[in-house]
Amino acid sequence: MQNNKFTNFLIIAKQLNQRNITPLLMGSVGLEVVTGKNWNAQDLDIHVPGDKRGWKVPPEQAVFDWEEIINSMLSLGYSLVDLHEHEFEKDGLAVGFGIMDSYQPLPGYL
Repeated sequence: MQNNKFTNFLIIAKQLNQRNITPLLMGSVGLEVVTGKNWNAQDLDIHVPGDKRGWKVPPEQAVFDWEEIINSMLSLGYSLVDLHEHEFEKDGLAVGFGIMDSYQPLPGYL
C-alpha cells in the first residue's frame, strides 16, 4: 500500500527527531499503517509531548517545544494556518499537532 501521507509523516518525524522531539502518528493514517486498509485519511494527526492540561493553557504553551515545531514545519514548506488547533498546511495536506500527554487512561486499562 502506497501512502503519501505516511511518507510525509516520516519526513516530518525525521525533522523533529533532529530537534530531539519524538512524534507519535495518530488518526486515520496511523490506522492505515497498522491495518493495511484505506481509511480515507484527510490529514495527518501527530501528537507530541505537551502540557497535561491540554486546552486549559494558551495554545502557544500547550505543546512543548512549540517554536521548534514551527521552525521545523516552516523549513519543510508548511504554513501555520490555525494556532489554536496547532495546524499547518502544505499543498492541500493539513497536519495537526496534538498533545500526547493530555489523554486520560481508560479505567481498568492501566
